[in-house]
Parts: sequence; C-alpha cells; structure tokens
Amino acid sequence: MKITKIIWIASVVVLFGFKAEGQEVWTLEECVRHALENNLSIKNALLNEQMAVLSKNQAGHNRYPSLNATTNFGNNFGRTIDPATNQFRSQNLTFNSWSLNFNMPIFNGFAISNRIKQARAELKASQYDTKQTKDDIQLNVVTFYLNVLFAEDNLENANNQLEISTRQLERMNAMIRAGAAPASERYDLEVQVAMDEERVVQAENAVEQSLIELKNLLQLDPTKEIELDRPELEVPDSDPLLAVDFQTLYNNALESQSMVRSSERQIEAARLGEEIASGGMLPSVSFGGSISTNYSNRAQRITDIEIVQQNLPVAVNGVPVVLTLPSEMPVLEDNPYFSQLDENFGYGVGITVSIPIYNNLSNRINYQRARLNTIQAENASEQIKQNLRTSVSEARANARAALQAYRAAERSLEASQIALDNAERKLEAGTATTFDLINSQNLLNNSRNNLLQAQYDFIFKLKVIDYYLGNPLTLD
Repeated sequence: MKITKIIWIASVVVLFGFKAEGQEVWTLEECVRHALENNLSIKNALLNEQMAVLSKNQAGHNRYPSLNATTNFGNNFGRTIDPATNQFRSQNLTFNSWSLNFNMPIFNGFAISNRIKQARAELKASQYDTKQTKDDIQLNVVTFYLNVLFAEDNLENANNQLEISTRQLERMNAMIRAGAAPASERYDLEVQVAMDEERVVQAENAVEQSLIELKNLLQLDPTKEIELDRPELEVPDSDPLLAVDFQTLYNNALESQSMVRSSERQIEAARLGEEIASGGMLPSVSFGGSISTNYSNRAQRITDIEIVQQNLPVAVNGVPVVLTLPSEMPVLEDNPYFSQLDENFGYGVGITVSIPIYNNLSNRINYQRARLNTIQAENASEQIKQNLRTSVSEARANARAALQAYRAAERSLEASQIALDNAERKLEAGTATTFDLINSQNLLNNSRNNLLQAQYDFIFKLKVIDYYLGNPLTLD
C-alpha cells in the first residue's frame, strides 16, 4: 500500500508540478483565434463565399458584349463546294476559314440586372453563413475548453479522495496495530482505496480524451502537448444575464444570429429568381455582327492577258471559209493564302428580336418553380426564427435551473461534510464501522462531483446566453 501511495504522489507531481518540455499554455482567446484560422468548416464556408463572389462577377459581366474568334481547317474529298469560289469541284480540296463574331444584349426582360441583384443577395447570404459558422465554432471552443477544465478539476477531486482514503487506511492500520480495532476493519478501506485509484485512472483518461477533442476542433496534432490557462470560474450570488427578459434576449438573438440574416437574403434572392423567370416570357433584343474570310488551295487568280489567234470556220455564199480572229486569254496561277484572306473579307451587322410564343410551357413552368422556391425560402426563414425562439427560451430557463442546481449542490456538499465528520468521530469512539465511514465518504465525494458539474454547467449556460446576446465569449 505504501508503494501505491508513492506512485500516486509521483504521478501527481508529474501532472501538476512540472510542465512537459515544449508544452504551451493556451488561453481561451488563443484557442478561438486558432480555430477561426484553421478549422475546416470555416475554410469551407470561406470557399463557398468565394464561389458566390465569382457568381456575382459573372452576373455583372453578362451585360457586356461577347466577342469570339473561330477558325477551321480541313480537307474535302470528292464532289464538294469550294468555299472560296462557291463552285462545285470533284477533286480534293484544302480549305481554311476565319471569323470574328460579337453579340450584345439590348433587352432581355431585365434578366441581367435581376441576376446581378440576385448574385449580390446570394453573396451576402454566403457571408452571413460564414459568420454563423465562425460564431458556432467559437461556442464549440468554449464548450470543449470548459470540458477540459472540468475534467482536470474532476481529476483533482479524484486525487484528493484517494489521498483521504489512503490516510484513513493508514490510520486504521495504526489503530489495528495498537489493538484499538480488529484487523477486519481495514478490508473495507482497502477496497475503497482500490476503487478510488480506479476513479483516478478514469479521470486521467477523461482529461486526455477532452484534450484530444479540443485539439481536433482546433486542427492541432493530437500529440502536441498543450496546457490550458485556468481563469477564475466562480459562481456569483446573482448574474445580470439571468435578469434579461425573454423578448430582449430574443430580439438580440435575431440581430446577432447570422443565420437569420442569411435566410432573409435567401428570400430576396428567391424573389429575384421570380423576376428573372417572369422576364423569360418577354421579348428579347440583341445586336450582333461578324467578320469572316476564307482560303481554298484550288482558288486561282489572273496574272496576265494573252492575245491568241483563233480559227473560226464560217460559210460565205455557201463556200466554207476559215477566219482568223484575235482573242484574249487570261493567264492563271494559284491564289496565295494571305491574298485570299484579304480578298474574301466579309462583314455584317444586325439586330435580333426573339418573341416567345410557345415553348412547351417551359417559361411558365420556370416561373412557377421560382415561386415555389420563394415559398420554400420564406418557410425556411420562419422555421429558423421559430427554432431560435425555442432555443432562446430554453437557454434562459436552463441558466436559471442551473443556478438553482448549483445552490442545491452547495447545500448537499455542506450536509455531506457534516455527515462525514460525524462518521469519523463515531468511528474513533467505536460507535460506527468503517462501512459507515466509507458510505459517508462516498456521499461527500458524490456531492463534490455534483457541485463541480453544476458549476461548469451553470457557467456554460451563461455563455449560451452571451452567445444569443451577441456578447464576446470569454471566461473573464
């Protein structure tokens, strides 16, 4: 048993007397800042925000003309139309063409302007979603931070209980050696010491597990050694947060919870979607133009004119006569590539008007679908507000109940301590057994654990109220 005590004392010294080499002390503010910079949920929210920015930029550029260049090159075999001469040829033909086309929308049922407004609303909604994710991560950091502190305090209680049980066993052994108590009295205490040692091991595992959960949230290496700063966490006699009435708390939550703002922007975007779909049933007007040219390897050009004599047989008074007449004959050569491109230039401009008459009801169905999207967005927004109203009401009630539970745990601890003191006096007087002492000791230990749990539960419930009020989440 002495060896066990020595090991226990050594473990306490290692855990609380020294810091591991390279171990860092992290405050709550440092944990929150690290989580905001490295948490994957926040990174994904920022990526969604960047996608919304790209969509907004694309919507803005849709109002500008489009300009595209096109070229093609190929060979035709057999009878085909020469694109340079527009004549049929029955031989292999190599061709190349170039074109430059532009188109500019003039009117399309205000679709472009409405898409720009819609993209802006969606970007704003995405920004609110990012802020909501950050706020939720901060609350999670506070939760996991408090879990670690609670686990460490619980470990300290377990160690204190083991120390008390060990002292009681040593005192009982001394009484047995002095003949003041029978040897059988120590067996229950030995069992109690063993059970307390098991609780210490369980508490140590709880500390390690809570640290791992916090490290995962912070995206830290699980093997990284850290120590948390321990602020004073006292429960005041009264707290102003408990005096906040429901309507004030709910109104602040409506302002501070970004998911409410995001849902409102989603409704705005959905309504603009209705306008866009409605514009699809209006005529559209666009202005366009093109420049083109082409080349064919069979195209030729005239380089010179030759005078040649042609014999023309005729009949004069019934007598056949051959007349020799001069004739002009063109001299041809293959037309060069760039010369053809210059000679074959063509261009044109025009205005296109598209009037929707019947398109398989697609425009009307698109509008009906957009209207349903708006109704869904409105319902989602109302559901968010209803859930928030319930959460705020529960948070307020839970905080008040947590304070009452803490006060009850305080009274229970006082009564348990008195009961243990009486049991110790009775044991020394010989009017009680070690079983009575152990029972009182376990009741006191449970009361300490309940008080500790009630303390951290109340502190967390106050942080939830701070969260809905939009206050900074600190442990000061």
